Amino acid sequence: MKHSVRSRHLRTGWVGALLFFASTSSAWPNHVHMHGGPFIGVVLSVAVDPSAPKTLYVAAHGGGVFRSKDGGESWLALNQGLPNRQVFSLLLDPRQAGNLYLGTDEGVFHSTDQAVTWRSLSPILDKRNIRALAADPQDSELLYAATDKGVFSGKKGRWRRLSVGIRHDDVRGLGVDPKGTVYAGTFGGVYKKETFQNRWREVGEGLTDKRIRAVVIDSLTSGIVYAGTATSGVFKTTNGGEIWQEFNRGLLNSTVLSLLRVPERQSLYVGTVDGIFESQSGANQWRSIGPELPFTVSAITYDPTQPQRLYAGSGGRLYKSDDAGKKWQEVSHRINYFGTVSLSTKR
Repeated sequence: MKHSVRSRHLRTGWVGALLFFASTSSAWPNHVHMHGGPFIGVVLSVAVDPSAPKTLYVAAHGGGVFRSKDGGESWLALNQGLPNRQVFSLLLDPRQAGNLYLGTDEGVFHSTDQAVTWRSLSPILDKRNIRALAADPQDSELLYAATDKGVFSGKKGRWRRLSVGIRHDDVRGLGVDPKGTVYAGTFGGVYKKETFQNRWREVGEGLTDKRIRAVVIDSLTSGIVYAGTATSGVFKTTNGGEIWQEFNRGLLNSTVLSLLRVPERQSLYVGTVDGIFESQSGANQWRSIGPELPFTVSAITYDPTQPQRLYAGSGGRLYKSDDAGKKWQEVSHRINYFGTVSLSTKR
């Protein structure tokens, strides 16, 4: 049965999983074409409110921002104050309910009312493509933004570019460890900035592919960082980025679109153009999960109050698993765009 499901997705999804446009300056950072869906655009970011875990947020590039307050049973489009719906990344402040940050192709936008309204956060970020957002674990108001013109940091309305030592402006991924050390994944390698320092240092020995799409920090073990690459899978460092090793055993596809670390379960998930894979307890061994999912998995997150509950975005659709990825169901059927409920058909 599993084989037949995967075969069906192979036949119907192959055209939708085309890789890499030639230009690296494209507005969409992952350069992968996917199937459409109820969210209209491509789901690139999903967030769960830890204070109210039935409240979910989706950022879909081309579709804008959506919110559900019933665990995905119904959705509401919330784009008031946004110049357009070209959104990339969504960051939820875990320490302040209703406080969200959104990365768009026109800078960073901020909402204090659960995404009902948005306002531009800083003029210095106007016209910048914000590919990823990260917050300092010790100060959730201190933010870092990965853009098409390098890394910016800021708190509230005061932002600046952190450019010293970094030689590649095309930044795709960010990670901040518990001590405040920042790792930037660029399409030219990984750079590291220590706490209270203003200078970046390249750390990439062992990286055979320096086109980095995602960076994930292991918050439980100091010095462990994972990097997802464009064509060479996942790499792991255990010494803060000084030396990297391939972390690909069992990974059936080397094109990484998304990475997720679930510390409560010591699990690592990777979304590729051939589905989603899981590695447990830091072992260099991947297994495919969710055979009913579409091939391309562009976003993954989990419910911190129930770590076995996962969410995966593929194209214009969102899927949920309540058993750590064994079984999945689509949760993007009822979406209110303009004040009327639209019922989508299941895939």
